[in-house]
Amino acid sequence: MKIGFPNHPRKDILEEIEWIGKNGFDFIDFFLEEDKAVPEKIDIEKAKTLLKKYGLATVGHTAWYLPIGSPIKSIRNAAVAEAAKYFAVFGRLGVKFVTIHSNWLSGMFSSEEGVKFQVESLRKLVEEAKKYNIGVMYEPVDTPSDNVENVSAILDKVPGLFLHLDIGHANLFGKRPEDFIRKFHKRLKHVHLHDNDTYQDLHLPLGCGSTDWEKTIAVLKKYYNGTITLEVFSRDKDYVLLSKEKLRKLWNKI
Repeated sequence: MKIGFPNHPRKDILEEIEWIGKNGFDFIDFFLEEDKAVPEKIDIEKAKTLLKKYGLATVGHTAWYLPIGSPIKSIRNAAVAEAAKYFAVFGRLGVKFVTIHSNWLSGMFSSEEGVKFQVESLRKLVEEAKKYNIGVMYEPVDTPSDNVENVSAILDKVPGLFLHLDIGHANLFGKRPEDFIRKFHKRLKHVHLHDNDTYQDLHLPLGCGSTDWEKTIAVLKKYYNGTITLEVFSRDKDYVLLSKEKLRKLWNKI
């Protein structure tokens, strides 16, 4: 098990790498999106120097708001083209797996249509990423549509697509993280951890919400031993470091 942390995309990316490296994380989860972590603002060589300095591995993460499920085809195509720009940067940074988020419709469109539109985009994204030796991971987000049935339909229709499981998202709307782990562990490539109250996507430190972490970690460890990002959003980074130690202790205890 490797523990990582993301850069804040609205802060200087080199300073963010420094903090992650100095605080003993195993990897950085590169959040490349507006406004300071966009391709034209990243000094790739300086970033690579810092990664080497701290021995940091990498995973990649695109903007959660890319409209890959838009009912308008030209918008879906634009989302794919935008993601492709980031694949090129991720490739130069040595990233091998990159997250694309689910994007569900609302209103008059059905779940079946939402699956169809996303599948069309994801197939293109998987092929585009291959040009840079990158694998694409699909992250279900924080909506009722991000359930086992819909995720299963998408993974079945997109060969070569991996799963990125966000434990916090899988803890909302009556869902259970362990159901996703058991169902999709053969496609599982990356994990995000954070806590919540089962009603809102709060990104709390571990132990500050209602997640049964001993149960969840026990199921996760049974099937998975890869990269885990602490997606804890706190202005006080002490809570991030406490979560890191809590995760290590839980993992070693089970």
